Amino acid sequence: MKIEKKIEYTEWYLPSKRHRKLRPRKIEDTIELDIPEISEEDAPVAFRVSDCLETTTDYRYFDDKLWVKMYSSEVICGAQGLLSPSELHYRIGISYGNHTKEEVVEACKKDIQNYMLIDGVVYRIIDEPLYVCMTFGLGHNHGGTSLMIHNGYNTNISKDRYFNALQREEAIKYTKEKALKRGDTDDLERIGESYNIEVLIPEAVKCNPQIEHGDGDPFLNALESIAENSSSSAEAGLLTIAYTLIKNKK
Repeated sequence: MKIEKKIEYTEWYLPSKRHRKLRPRKIEDTIELDIPEISEEDAPVAFRVSDCLETTTDYRYFDDKLWVKMYSSEVICGAQGLLSPSELHYRIGISYGNHTKEEVVEACKKDIQNYMLIDGVVYRIIDEPLYVCMTFGLGHNHGGTSLMIHNGYNTNISKDRYFNALQREEAIKYTKEKALKRGDTDDLERIGESYNIEVLIPEAVKCNPQIEHGDGDPFLNALESIAENSSSSAEAGLLTIAYTLIKNKK
């Protein structure tokens, strides 16, 4: 399918023969872009991801990549429903800086590769879903501990907290152990209830957090250790303040 994309680029010119210095001017134009089109049979569902809001998202598998439906709210504030192909142009190309026409067109052609129509519905590429153990607050039921699902890694969070889609039981076990260490006893029964990744195509699981990711942020790791080794949220709070003051003086 072809869509039209309005572009703006910078053209450098001499206002007259008397001028020796090139001047910039903005040029508006329209180009056509091709969006690949396939059917649902070509892109089977690899993962079915559910969350705490009781919503389910299908991750389709095509060309060794994962794809999910796009919604208008991702592009237009307050919009409802699925994104139409005619609205996709808002996400394509370069919208700032001084760029030549060639640079803008090349950026548009590169961006369009991240989108596809599956049975007429706009899909975008997405990273593999991962289980991640998340902690909040000072422990001892202040804040809490939860097993959630992320797409991709957060450099602040240690690789030990990430698990791929086939490691659900390991993820639940680790998160409950973390909750016990922190004293987040109110969360134990909830861990593993809401967030789930149903794996329909096992070969689509490629992530290996232990190899691909790092050890997290040292400062945040230290605060987490304080929460785990304190006897109450009040004690954890005081120790956190003291540790932060010491670190800031160095």
